[in-house]
Amino acid sequence: MKSFEYQGFKFLVFEDVYNPSDDTFLLAENMDVSKDDYVLDMGTGCGILAVIAGKIAKKVVGIDISQRAIMNARVNISLNKVETRVEARLGDLWDVLKPSEIFSLILFNPPYLPIPGTEKNEGILERAWNGGENGRAVINLFLARLDDFLREEGRVQMVLSSLSKIGDTLSYVKKKQFSAEIRVEKKFFFEKLVLINLKKV
Repeated sequence: MKSFEYQGFKFLVFEDVYNPSDDTFLLAENMDVSKDDYVLDMGTGCGILAVIAGKIAKKVVGIDISQRAIMNARVNISLNKVETRVEARLGDLWDVLKPSEIFSLILFNPPYLPIPGTEKNEGILERAWNGGENGRAVINLFLARLDDFLREEGRVQMVLSSLSKIGDTLSYVKKKQFSAEIRVEKKFFFEKLVLINLKKV
């Protein structure tokens, strides 16, 4: 188990749970949360983004496919005393949400690494970064139902990598009547990470 402090919060990271990295902190450092927001943190992992959002927002729901991650997130929610505003749910993308749950802000740091072939014996931790053949398997499933759970004029903040065709995402969301802007980008020797802001128009 690892522990660290960030922005005045304390976090534990269990074994077999994604350790917050450059992509996580890119979103954490540029999060646009207001006190009236109803926030969804998709793929919450250890709960770092949900906890940070929960200090400001009215309500935050964190979802993850990993039971271990949800256990971890609940510990961090309690550790940082945001239990009244933040909850963590076990589920696969949108499946755990009710049709009536509509969010004003959705945060997503998706699995985006292209992994050749289907790894049948893939561990639950690997699902945190395995984006399938072209890095877009989870991204495409997320985008397909995004409009169903976002309020009118709702916002999305999403991390993308040059490894998973940033332009494809921007083209798709514009066809779906979202405005899109690249809020910030960070270059590494093997990829470029960007944080995009989407808004329903």
